[in-house]
Amino acid sequence: MSKSKKNGLIDQIDHFKKVSLFHELNVQQIKTLIDIMQMERFEAGSFIMREKESGSKLYILLKGEVEISKSLILPQWVQASQKSEKALIRLSHKHYPFFGEMSMFDDNAKREASIKATAPCEMVSLDKGDLYKILQKNPETGRIIYKNIAGELVKRLRKANQDILKLTTAFTLALEG
Repeated sequence: MSKSKKNGLIDQIDHFKKVSLFHELNVQQIKTLIDIMQMERFEAGSFIMREKESGSKLYILLKGEVEISKSLILPQWVQASQKSEKALIRLSHKHYPFFGEMSMFDDNAKREASIKATAPCEMVSLDKGDLYKILQKNPETGRIIYKNIAGELVKRLRKANQDILKLTTAFTLALEG
């Protein structure tokens, strides 16, 4: 990324501080990560990632809005023409989201959801290989980043468990009724 674009990202340091991925990092640690990030732009309607495709990048939304969706039917039970997706959530830069974090742990990572820009978006991406290089140079930064990713995964797993409980309860009531 050009120096002027990097400076533009450094000007947004307050935004980065609000992203849970960077909690407990100091400004210098955040700047070190900014140096290896790539700026990416997506037009409204374009996919940032598609469910089941390979990926090795984590994304941080700086401007815009995205929709996260997931297939409603297991792939082995459906033909391509019958594929149906459910929008799970819309997020804007005001939520300070990051996504694609599971690819930081899995060498053969397949995306678990599709993410589509619903408005023009500006994001930065962090490639797993680039993150590993930083982690080797500064293990403390790595410990904090991975702790923050784990915290986000725990939060999302708890929400998924609640959703499963709601679905099984509704299904049980429907069968009994």
